[in-house]
Amino acid sequence: MGAGGAVADALSRALEEALDAAGEVAEAARDYLATEQGREIRHRVATALMVGLPLLSELPGIRRSPLGRLVRTAAVGALVIKGAEWLRDWEPGEPAPI
Repeated sequence: MGAGGAVADALSRALEEALDAAGEVAEAARDYLATEQGREIRHRVATALMVGLPLLSELPGIRRSPLGRLVRTAAVGALVIKGAEWLRDWEPGEPAPI
């Protein structure tokens, strides 16, 4: 086997190890996000995205781009849907969820 074959084998092994490590990281992240702390993080990230994307889409450079307009429309739509879900699930007499 020449030097090229050895390099290809080494790259193949390195790629396989990297993919295995990425799979383990993804599994650990999934396990963590299933915990109570993970639920809290998921909630905070989702809230930040729902609030942050409409604000970010107001930046002049982003607002003028087609992708920026698409993100803005989707973000505003998500806020409207979230508000409708809150209204649908709200029960009079119970404290409002925060």
